[in-house]
Amino acid sequence: MTRIYGFIAASLDGYIADRNGGLDWLTPFDDVDSGYHAFIAEIGTVVMGRATYEAIMAMPGGWPYAGRRGLIVTSRPLDDAPAGVAAWTEGVPALIDHVRTNGDGAAWVVGGGGLQAAFIAADALDRLDLFVIPVLLGGGIPLFPPGATPARRLQLEDTERYANGMARLRYALS
Repeated sequence: MTRIYGFIAASLDGYIADRNGGLDWLTPFDDVDSGYHAFIAEIGTVVMGRATYEAIMAMPGGWPYAGRRGLIVTSRPLDDAPAGVAAWTEGVPALIDHVRTNGDGAAWVVGGGGLQAAFIAADALDRLDLFVIPVLLGGGIPLFPPGATPARRLQLEDTERYANGMARLRYALS
């Protein structure tokens, strides 16, 4: 069965993007080896919502997940989608079942806290790597939308501290 992971950064005050949806506040932390290359080597499928997909497609450099299957949760068709990327319109429960049974490597729920929250609420996220960035944004897009996840305890598996003040917290969820 395919394992499903979250791997996401949030400001110290709990935001994944600034008030304008921007991620520039993360740029000063790009020079740190956070284990991304080892993480992405495990991933066969990336899953994301439409807003995350559009934000990624607007960035320079094109689709960063070439060679991996991409499933985009959306109600609209994808125009000019990269090879291996498809729209998913059948809802999150069916998506979870599809990812669990049709994977080649682990799956990563990329970006938006809303979709990750839906996977958590369905008890379908196996692990969450949360990178806490030592920045206070004072507002923006929250890590998880209020009320989107059920109350539950997580099991802290590992922590890592980086010289620039960033920390990784690895939690098991199921």
